Amino acid sequence: MREEDAILLECLEDVYHTFETALKKAQKVRSIHVRKFERLFDELLSERRVFEDISIPARLIVEQLLESQFKVGQVALEAEYLRQPFTGVKSVKVEEFGMIRVKLGDVEISWRDGNYSYYFYPDKVELRATDEKSAIKLFFSIAFNRQTLERFPEILTSPKVVYIHPQLEKWIRGVL
Repeated sequence: MREEDAILLECLEDVYHTFETALKKAQKVRSIHVRKFERLFDELLSERRVFEDISIPARLIVEQLLESQFKVGQVALEAEYLRQPFTGVKSVKVEEFGMIRVKLGDVEISWRDGNYSYYFYPDKVELRATDEKSAIKLFFSIAFNRQTLERFPEILTSPKVVYIHPQLEKWIRGVL
């Protein structure tokens, strides 16, 4: 685990434990705000799972989706008979057992990290089921950037990555 990841995870742990204590106190109160606190607690769990429960390639995808969400980028989707044109990212969650759930506009898609291999291109990623019977393609209006990719050198040796576009590979290796 990288140093910056350890720091972020430690911060999440601090917030998690403080929030857990506060939520126990709030359980005595009958209020809709307690329900909102529970949702926030679930979001904290999701953030922890980004660091603890998913592979490096899946984490890169999650971070790219979050970049699109916070920089007002858009993502399009193709999955079997489903097509979603470019739209905003409404939410990205990592649930138990490496289940990644993404809401794009009104469409929600999910996949289990352990069941997929990854193909990376400058402005898209393809997720293929290990049995090759299904695939998900995510197209990004904000392409992968050099700064993000350089933070994930482990992706080059990940057994879950089948293909990396040569330009992305150069950036990961730090080659101009």
